[in-house]
Amino acid sequence: MTDWSFYGRGTQLDDLKSLVHRGNWFFCRVQGRRRIGKTALLKHLATLDGDLMARLVYMQVPDSDQFDVVATFKAALGQSDQQVARDLVPKVDDFASMAAAIGTLCRAGMVVVLDEFQYFTRAALRAFNSFLQAQVDILRGTKGGGLFVLGSIHSEMEALLDDKGAPLYGRLTSQQHLNHWDFEDLMVVYKAHGLEDPYEWLSLWSFFEGVPKFYRDCYEQGLFDVEPAACQAELLKRMFLMSSSPLTEEADTWFLREIRGRGVSILNFLAQNPGCTNGEVNAAFAGKDEKDKKALAAYLGTLANHYGLVERQLPVFSDSTSRNARYYIADNFLQGWLAVAKPARDVVRLKPMDRAIEYALPRMNTHEGHAFEKLIRQLHIECSQKGKGDFSLTDINLGFWNRPRDASRNIEIDVVAMDGDTKTVRFGSCKRSASAHTPGALAEFDRHIEAFLGTKEGKRVLGWNVQKVCFSPKFTAGERAALRARGYGTRDLLDYARLF
Repeated sequence: MTDWSFYGRGTQLDDLKSLVHRGNWFFCRVQGRRRIGKTALLKHLATLDGDLMARLVYMQVPDSDQFDVVATFKAALGQSDQQVARDLVPKVDDFASMAAAIGTLCRAGMVVVLDEFQYFTRAALRAFNSFLQAQVDILRGTKGGGLFVLGSIHSEMEALLDDKGAPLYGRLTSQQHLNHWDFEDLMVVYKAHGLEDPYEWLSLWSFFEGVPKFYRDCYEQGLFDVEPAACQAELLKRMFLMSSSPLTEEADTWFLREIRGRGVSILNFLAQNPGCTNGEVNAAFAGKDEKDKKALAAYLGTLANHYGLVERQLPVFSDSTSRNARYYIADNFLQGWLAVAKPARDVVRLKPMDRAIEYALPRMNTHEGHAFEKLIRQLHIECSQKGKGDFSLTDINLGFWNRPRDASRNIEIDVVAMDGDTKTVRFGSCKRSASAHTPGALAEFDRHIEAFLGTKEGKRVLGWNVQKVCFSPKFTAGERAALRARGYGTRDLLDYARLF
């Protein structure tokens, strides 16, 4: 079995190497969702540089009070390889002395890492920011040392570092935002561990997208060694349903810990009804009461803007006020947890594992279907940005849909990609199974394209070159030939893998 390694993040590593060896004191934010690899990135950076490893002082900020935070920092000092850090232990007893110790460490050429920095928005911890500001202002423009702050909740990190009223506003000298591994990174992981089946790729991506820690968990649970046909069942069993499963409480612990009542109800509703409209959400929670509708809008805004858990998607050419907006859970893991894994876990509490898997697999297939559409849209963007593939984007939209009173006039197109330079528009139909591109489904696809071109939005691309492309995880040679004979292009995940 291939050992787990550090994958991707080449650009970020190069940037951080330059930062720590530049010779000037730095104050750097590293931000990204939980489990995205912020701490692992700095650990790998230090592994490559023994001198940096010896100069690091790392602490994970507890979500607690001043006493606990100070005690954690003192423990980190005591574990340091450097005497200057250990000598500071008896001198730290509150936030003022903790900030002063950070200043002393930086002046001695050391690098301090404060992980889970967003907790300093808490009322019990907020005073630390002013003490840290005083030290930062002294350190700016000096030589050697540095301070990394790591955080996962975007709005709270912004409140600490980007809000004009915050003590640390305007003090950063550098920042890195870590996104999911992209498809090229994932192909390195898949190839390294012998994962060759596109349906395995989709099952993994539909839950874990590009979150490095989740893939390492899969590796440690032996999921990469199972037969492709058993991947779905074993993923559910090993990662969620067994008593030793590493992700059993992940969503409840990290995503839902700070969300209560109505917020949790809304997330559960969106998970069971992906792509629901504002009207459908209102009907479920607010009815006709205008006050309830305003409260519901506030909840949705908080889930979208503060936590980044919900996204509001608009059809092509729509403005932000469009009533055709649809709501989705933004994170694959949370969607998969609420729609598939959590219900299966509830079943397995009282029934055999096989019954829970049997119950969950149809839900998982539906979940993968929605995730596949998202993956195809992201692949268009990634390939265009990297100059790979056969379609250069000037714009890509999630698709087009409408809300006609007459259901027979419904329009639904999964992908609408546009290349304004060559006046080419690509319409895409995404199916989890290639066999689902039936003559009937193709006829519907054509009808929807024709109907779209007759709308005021569609008239913007009249006269453009039109591509009609069918997407599935995998096509056989016969399936490709049959679709090509009908005038449709085909793209599967193997096609995209060959580009990398």
